Amino acid sequence: MQTFNFWYQYHLYSKKIISLLLFCLLCTCSFAQRNVMENDLKFARKPYHFGIHLAANFGDLKVKHNAAFAMSDSILSIKSKYGIGFEIGAVISYHINKYFEFRTVPSFAFNNKNLIYQFSDLSNADKKSLPQIYFDLPFEIKFKSEPLKDIKIYALAGIKYGYDIGANFKDRKKDNMPHQLQHDFGVNYGVGIEIHFPLFILAPEFKVFNSVLNIHKKENGVYSKYIDGLRNRTFTFSINFEG
Repeated sequence: MQTFNFWYQYHLYSKKIISLLLFCLLCTCSFAQRNVMENDLKFARKPYHFGIHLAANFGDLKVKHNAAFAMSDSILSIKSKYGIGFEIGAVISYHINKYFEFRTVPSFAFNNKNLIYQFSDLSNADKKSLPQIYFDLPFEIKFKSEPLKDIKIYALAGIKYGYDIGANFKDRKKDNMPHQLQHDFGVNYGVGIEIHFPLFILAPEFKVFNSVLNIHKKENGVYSKYIDGLRNRTFTFSINFEG
């Protein structure tokens, strides 16, 4: 009952956060003002600034099969299905110069990814749900363009470390579940737009994360022994409030 209530609240808040992000994006089309010069002068007087990070994400697991999968006639396929989630965190940005920033966005990312197993002796697929709660710590370089009225376009790239708090959930520790390691590491890249207001900057952003670590824990269970590797892949749309 406690697990059901947690995921009911999870889906409820996911919808609310996604609605808030869409509302904020629509507002920017109507109320943006010419404040780029004022904000550039303000940032020139201090080396850093802070912000709030809100995001919606969807992601899956890249599955790599092993030799046992190729030789077995009892398992037909193992596929990953996208899950939808959300993130909340903080923006900490250091100003290198007018065009470059070094930033980190420590955040908590919630997602529910799925692995679909199709066995030869079962007519229906066996779905395993993997609720993930990651504490993410990225380090990124952000390059900004010259302003167009009150808008700057930017690109970013960097690396990210993640720690999966959800790996400690009882449901994910069961014997009939594929198990994952808690540590993850990979590369981030994306694009965004800064919309300058008098008191803050609103920054819609799209970002992709690809893990370079294999998070699969090799075991002899039927849900693990056919897998050689699992890697996270996440697509994130965020709204950052900075100032």
